[in-house]
Amino acid sequence: MPKHATILAVNKYLHPVRLATYTSRCGNDPYLALELYRWNLQLSAAFQQVLAVTEVALRNSIDEQLRMWNAGQPRRSPPGGTHGQDWLLDPARPLNSLTRGSRRTATNHATAADGTRDATHPRKGAPVTHDDILAQITFGVWPKLLPAKTTTDTSYRARRILWQQALHHAFPHNTNDPNGYIVADRAARLHGLRNRVSHMEPLLGVNITARHNDALRLLAAISPEVRDWCAGMSTVIEIRRKCPIEL
Repeated sequence: MPKHATILAVNKYLHPVRLATYTSRCGNDPYLALELYRWNLQLSAAFQQVLAVTEVALRNSIDEQLRMWNAGQPRRSPPGGTHGQDWLLDPARPLNSLTRGSRRTATNHATAADGTRDATHPRKGAPVTHDDILAQITFGVWPKLLPAKTTTDTSYRARRILWQQALHHAFPHNTNDPNGYIVADRAARLHGLRNRVSHMEPLLGVNITARHNDALRLLAAISPEVRDWCAGMSTVIEIRRKCPIEL
């Protein structure tokens, strides 16, 4: 059990506002609140592992399909020929409009990353490549490329085109979801969860089992083997059971 001085220090430096959520769930018991906060940190770390695998698998599966699709799209200006595989450097329509802002931001980050490389680094000063930019694309970009349910969404048509022509191939084991809505919803929910975990926000109101299932089912749609590997190392459900209060 932590000492009173420890409780005072934690409250001061983690801030009472941040801890208030935990204190209120523990009947204002400061000792139990710290245990709950520690549990939340452990759960966040466990989810971070699962989300890291899910994000990279999702990114690479989508990238693979967009490379092939982009390489087959005819150029409009100047006419003749086709675009290349590097869709982050030379995107065809409608991928161009869907990713314009995120590509610009990711390119800036990739350029800045080169500036931090040691002078002896083998790629110091090398031109920014597709893979450099891809590594800087955030999780939130991928759900915005997947199908939207409502036709009032301004990107509805563009996202539908990408799904029908390319992105459904990124989920070869997706079943009973021809429109891609289930995949899109899972990706969007996981993006929201990732933001909470990254900002160390409370997970007390999160349906832990459902979000864990979202990750594993999204992975299963991409690769059952990767899903099984991730499920085998995940400790999310085990840590959930150790919550010091009833959820």
